[in-house]
Amino acid sequence: MAHKKIQSILNFIEVAETNLRSAKILLMQLSDDKGVSLTDDFSRPSAHRTVSMDESNALEVVEGTFDGEQMVGDNAKVYVVPQNYASKTQLVVGDRMKWISLTDGEKFKLISPVERERIVGIFDIIADNYVVSLEGYPHPVKLLKASSTYAMKQLGLQPGDEVAIYIPKGSVPSHGAFINVVKSNHGKMPSTSKPSTKKSILDELDGLDDFGLTRPKVAEEEDYF
Repeated sequence: MAHKKIQSILNFIEVAETNLRSAKILLMQLSDDKGVSLTDDFSRPSAHRTVSMDESNALEVVEGTFDGEQMVGDNAKVYVVPQNYASKTQLVVGDRMKWISLTDGEKFKLISPVERERIVGIFDIIADNYVVSLEGYPHPVKLLKASSTYAMKQLGLQPGDEVAIYIPKGSVPSHGAFINVVKSNHGKMPSTSKPSTKKSILDELDGLDDFGLTRPKVAEEEDYF
């Protein structure tokens, strides 16, 4: 039980760090839109990153960039990112990550999210690929199978429905990150909330998911995907 509590606390800390980075990006975007200049100290990337407990005990740590499905390491090696993690964290192409090799397995960590934009398109399944067609884009944007099948099972998502996704700002990406179902063209919209007896402070924050902030994973909870 003590181990689970410690792991839960570590999860909360890591999620808080990720949310702070995402919130900083959002604030910088809003300030640019409004013509507000932030101080150099705020807009300048941190000179150093905090080393987590996992990293201090790691066998190896490699930084890299998410390509929509995998992490391409700075060492030119490719690391398969679990779709469960990528879906929950809403990773998009260009996000900077770390691969951490531990004695009991491996772990991925988002360290620097790229600027994102929310866009709406039409969901479809083409040759076993889960995609979203976006107006003005030359090709459909792929979604991860894990997030797509979860939305189909839990949210009633079907081909032809309008969905919101994240893509890197100002790009024509190959992949996007599923956010939610915007409009169902097949009847009543399903509930987008997952039944749970557990509550947290984050559950009280309106619009958390729309800002790309990640909810902490409690060790006792089952995976969404």
